[in-house]
Amino acid sequence: MNQILAVDDRPKGQKQPKMPNRTPADIKKVIRVFCILTILFGIVITGQGVYALVNGFNDNSNANTVQNTQNNIIIEADNSTGKVIISGTVANGVSQIRYKWNEDEEEIITKNGETQINEEINLLEGNNILTVTIVDMRAREEEYTKEFKEDTTIPQIALGTSDDGTKIKITAKDTVALSYITYQWDDGEVQTITPQPGSEAQIEQEIEALSGNHKLTVTAVNTSNKTATKTQEVQGSTKPLAGARVEDKAHIVFYATDNDGLANLKFTINGQEYILPGEGSPKELEYVFEVIPGHYSMTVTAENIYGLEADTQEFVYDY
Repeated sequence: MNQILAVDDRPKGQKQPKMPNRTPADIKKVIRVFCILTILFGIVITGQGVYALVNGFNDNSNANTVQNTQNNIIIEADNSTGKVIISGTVANGVSQIRYKWNEDEEEIITKNGETQINEEINLLEGNNILTVTIVDMRAREEEYTKEFKEDTTIPQIALGTSDDGTKIKITAKDTVALSYITYQWDDGEVQTITPQPGSEAQIEQEIEALSGNHKLTVTAVNTSNKTATKTQEVQGSTKPLAGARVEDKAHIVFYATDNDGLANLKFTINGQEYILPGEGSPKELEYVFEVIPGHYSMTVTAENIYGLEADTQEFVYDY
């Protein structure tokens, strides 16, 4: 059997180096340093992992968030119009506005990246919860919830004209009590009408019509301070004025006036009727009748272009 012998080929006289002596204290120091380095390395790795995880959430453009401190959204009711106004600023631009009442089906308003929004939706009657979701252009969502408990009805106003055109009937009613109504002709003085006791939810009032074409504005306010306003062009008329007067004893003048124009002047003398047509719709008409000695029993009236007749006047004259 072959054997391999280790041969020391160092020059003669050179001694073999001695191994240093390791004490137990030295070994403990090495172990302690190794443990410290291991702990530090673990802390660094853990910190990097947490940082990457947080950034992963922040940088994920498809992730939906429920809060975005860059947005400033206001949701409030306008009781005078019965609307809810959704307004405010969306930093990244808005893609959609979704909303629903209570558990109803969600409605969608599509936007085009605007940073400013101002949308109106109908306010429901009674107690209701509105949920609004704002979706920005990065598909991030922000949800708002608001409860509305106030009454949303507003007064109803109707205007009507009497058959003879001399009066305007104003009717205002509501499901709650009315505080008052006002009306105004053109830019004139505002007049106020309050409800009668026992009929606070409805006000009815007839007012004198102005002759000709005028703008009538009526405003109704209920006890919840909800307001409704109606403006309407009104063709009103007044009755003509008719009469007779004696001039120099031998003449009787029959006359009529009307701001809208006269259709005719009518008068009778001792039962005989006479009609003077108002050609061209004049505002004044006159007819002079020459009398001879005797007794006269007379009436006079007139009709305007709207068919309104003056109150009939009666006269007796002896000459």
